[in-house]
Amino acid sequence: LLRAYVLAPRLGQISADLLEADAVRLYHDNVLAKQAGCGRTPWHFDDHHFPLDTHDVVTAWAPAQAIPLEMGPLAFAHPLDVHKLVDAVSFEKTGTGYDRGVAEVFARNAVAVDETPFELGEVSFHHNLSFHTAARNRTDRSRIVLANTYYADGARIVDAPTMVSGDWQKFMPGVGPGDVAASPLNPVCWPLEDKA
Repeated sequence: LLRAYVLAPRLGQISADLLEADAVRLYHDNVLAKQAGCGRTPWHFDDHHFPLDTHDVVTAWAPAQAIPLEMGPLAFAHPLDVHKLVDAVSFEKTGTGYDRGVAEVFARNAVAVDETPFELGEVSFHHNLSFHTAARNRTDRSRIVLANTYYADGARIVDAPTMVSGDWQKFMPGVGPGDVAASPLNPVCWPLEDKA
C-alpha cells in the first residue's frame, strides 16, 4: 500500500507540473512521526538536505490523520526566497534563539506566514527552497505524515555532498558525486513508461 502511494502517478504528475519538469524521480520517502508533546520543528528549508545540483525538488507532505493547529501542522513563510532574509541568523540546535531571530526578521520585513490545519486527504507540496516550520504537538496523539520527495530527472549529485545531506548514498546506492542521480531506488514517477 505504501509503495503504491509513494509511486502514485498522480503525485508524480503534480510534482512534475509544479517543477515544470518533463519527468521526475523519487529521491526518498519518509514517515515523519511527531509524538504527543514533541517540540517544534525549527524554521528551515530543505535544499541542503539533498545533494542534488538542481533546485527542482519538491516534497509531497500528506498527513495520515487530520492535523489541527494544536498538533503542529506545516507553516510556510512567503515568498519563496524569504530564506535569504534570515541567512545571517545563527542557527542553534537547542533553545529558541533561532526562532526568535527569525521572528524579528519576519516582523521587520512584513513576511507573511501561512499556518492552517490539514484535513485527512489533503496533500501539501513544497519546494526545496520553501522556508517552513511546524509547531509542537500539544495533543496526546502522535502526528503521522508521509513525505515523498521528487526531483527533476537528469539532475546530478553535487561534486562535494555535505554532512547535512546525511546518508544520501542509502537513497542512491552506487551513485557517486558528479553522477546522474539515478539508481534502482530512484524510479521515474512521471511520466509512466508505456508498457505496451
